[in-house]
Amino acid sequence: MSSRVKKLAWLSSLLVVSGSAALIAVAIVVDKNHPLSTLSPVGRQGREIAELINPIFIVAGVVFFLVQGAVLALWLRYRVSGSDTGDGEYGYYEDEEFPEQVHGNNRLEIAWTLVPTALLAVISVFTLIALFALDDVEASDEDLVVTVVGQQWWWEYQYHLDGDTTTPPDFVTANELVIPVGVDIPLDIKSRDVIHSFWIPKLNGKKDAVPGRSHDWVIQSEQTGRFRGQCTEFCGLSHGYMKMVAVVLTAEEFAEWRDNQMTPAEMPQGGTAAASGREIFAQQCASCHVVNGITSPADRGGEGTEPDGWDVYGEFNGADAGVYLDIDTLVAGAAPNLTHLMTRSTFAGSIFDLYLGAGEHLGYLDLPASGTLNRGELEAWIYNAPERKPADADNFRGMPSRTGLSPKDIDDLVAFLSTLD
Repeated sequence: MSSRVKKLAWLSSLLVVSGSAALIAVAIVVDKNHPLSTLSPVGRQGREIAELINPIFIVAGVVFFLVQGAVLALWLRYRVSGSDTGDGEYGYYEDEEFPEQVHGNNRLEIAWTLVPTALLAVISVFTLIALFALDDVEASDEDLVVTVVGQQWWWEYQYHLDGDTTTPPDFVTANELVIPVGVDIPLDIKSRDVIHSFWIPKLNGKKDAVPGRSHDWVIQSEQTGRFRGQCTEFCGLSHGYMKMVAVVLTAEEFAEWRDNQMTPAEMPQGGTAAASGREIFAQQCASCHVVNGITSPADRGGEGTEPDGWDVYGEFNGADAGVYLDIDTLVAGAAPNLTHLMTRSTFAGSIFDLYLGAGEHLGYLDLPASGTLNRGELEAWIYNAPERKPADADNFRGMPSRTGLSPKDIDDLVAFLSTLD
């Protein structure tokens, strides 16, 4: 390869890298519909973060192109053609062929030390301002507080309508955090097993969920809708499948949803497929899953046959309400509360839609009555969950398979689950 061709190849590579970086940056900024984008916030906290990082991205982009431009300018200014050996390869340089070597330039060295220092100092000031703003929680402790519990590999939400997280919650749900629009909702973030990290980027930044500790956080949205999130602390086999959804409703819709969530499930009518499914559920599922009003402590190997109430979340670990078993074991030993499963739009850690195409034409509260159940995916999940989502169910991490169930058993089980609205 000739020296001229090599130079052109080097220059082309530099331009391709610079152009690609620019295109990626533009794509990130323009793609406001990306589900995990921090650049299109819908809440107060998310906006504080965006207003901090957007100028930093611009400054970083300017610095990138200044540095790349300087490299290119230096290459063009001081390039030297080597002696051609005649076979298209570079030859060698005699000492007298090299340009004058300059070692050190005090003015330049001082400049490229002070300028970045000043730039980082300014960024630090605005970062601290943003951090203080994120810690400014306007909600009252007497209002709704949600205990967020991370476990392998899903999220649980315990709603305390009076703000007292030391007592059993008023109701419990999983995977989808439902909140009213325009209201700061305090979160009490915990873990039942290993370290997780709670992140719904359009609403706020990340907050770790650490076993044995409780971290305060707040979430708020100025728009109704569904906003996706992701666990961002590596937590085992299905870390990448540990997702969550924030559902933001109007105040009236939230009140209707809340009132429904507080009611226990009803026993299905005898002689129906749902009744048969309830029996299968009691035998196969109730040792982990709770359905308030139907399951009982005896289903989990304990004492008492009275149907579970919401106080089941206060009886496991004393004052640390809602935490199953001994957290020092780093094993959750818990499963999603299914009392109102059919009011949710996702399942299995929010990786599958519970209804077909529901987000395109149905309101959240209309799902149980008008949605088309994603029956195939739900039955496949029940039959062999580890095939759909990696798990270590033998060690109480993730859902075990139920491959011993017949097709009729699964049909009956789904018929029972379909009544949980």
